Amino acid sequence: MSTKPTASREIGILVIGFCVLLVFTAGCLMPPDEIGRDILVFKVDAEGTEQWQTVIDTGGDDIARTITQTADGGYLIGGEVWPWRGGRSYGVFKLNSNGTVDWNVIGEGASASVVETAIGTIVAVSGSSTESSRTPLFDLTGNLLKSEVQSAEAGILESVAGTTDGGVVVVGTFGGDLLVLKKDRNLTEEWRKTYRPTTGRASEDIIVQTSDGGYLVGSRISLPDRGGFDVWILRLNATGDLLWDTTLGTPPLYHDVHFMSEGPESKSTVIYSNIMLGPLEEVVLDPGGNVLEKRALNASVPIIKTTGGGYVYAPVTWYCEPRLLIFSDWVGVPHVVKLDPGGLQEWDIELNVTFAIGRAVSVIQTTDGGYALLADRYNIPTEPQ
Repeated sequence: MSTKPTASREIGILVIGFCVLLVFTAGCLMPPDEIGRDILVFKVDAEGTEQWQTVIDTGGDDIARTITQTADGGYLIGGEVWPWRGGRSYGVFKLNSNGTVDWNVIGEGASASVVETAIGTIVAVSGSSTESSRTPLFDLTGNLLKSEVQSAEAGILESVAGTTDGGVVVVGTFGGDLLVLKKDRNLTEEWRKTYRPTTGRASEDIIVQTSDGGYLVGSRISLPDRGGFDVWILRLNATGDLLWDTTLGTPPLYHDVHFMSEGPESKSTVIYSNIMLGPLEEVVLDPGGNVLEKRALNASVPIIKTTGGGYVYAPVTWYCEPRLLIFSDWVGVPHVVKLDPGGLQEWDIELNVTFAIGRAVSVIQTTDGGYALLADRYNIPTEPQ
């Protein structure tokens, strides 16, 4: 008598048992791979009370990148849009002060950094070593006015900030160097400069203008000889000349800068993290780039320092929700948390939404003293669109 059927049954039982063991070991089931993301925007007042929330869903995979408030009290959202059939595009969404989407623009390119200038919306669309970068200019109703294209050989543009003269400053990379270029309100280039780190390569850059017309730049530099990344901070004058630079972090760990601002007496505040370990760290630099103060923050990213000297950050808490006896789902709940200037919690607000999988991307302080949170979460469509 053949024993093959019995052996097959035994193998099948072992496979089923192994799968059940994986379920119990994991504790929660993860959503399937055939999923996309939606962009979420939340508005809370100065005390943390939720005022509204908006979901942006183009039908594909929508990835949140950046948020900024506009002069009319609304918001510009920049990100990426991946249709179920088609290539990657940038997406720009304009919300009014009540969270309603006024208009949106989708165009060729990767992730979008957005800013409103005196004459319209400017978007820096990052490229890659083989793709061109774009800096399109839209009017205040979303109509394209002009689009500058920069070849990959001329550098990759990653982030844009408005300047007091109505123009923009754009930061990116050129090879392994940091690239900063200044454009006027018509996108005419005024100057372009590169800065070389003493070791490694620069990447993932942010930039803010200072009160003297100069710039504070935060970058991350790789450390090929030691492993990991350091935070690289540069202070430039109005024409891009380097005034000083400094590195922050403890090698050979992985660090990333999350917030920068200029304080009184030309001091600079930087909040950065050790990606693999430890809490956030806040560092205050003097006008020459020397460390004056350093403190650990019991918080998470995204985080900002408020105009009152406190902090606001947006964590997501996770728990398992039982489903179908032994099966469970991951459920995430986003929060907005306010700390006083001493780092003590003032309030912690749980927002009225849950994630299957999701993340908080960015938080900003609004002109009315409240806060706006940008996030994205995965959804499971019934069928590809």
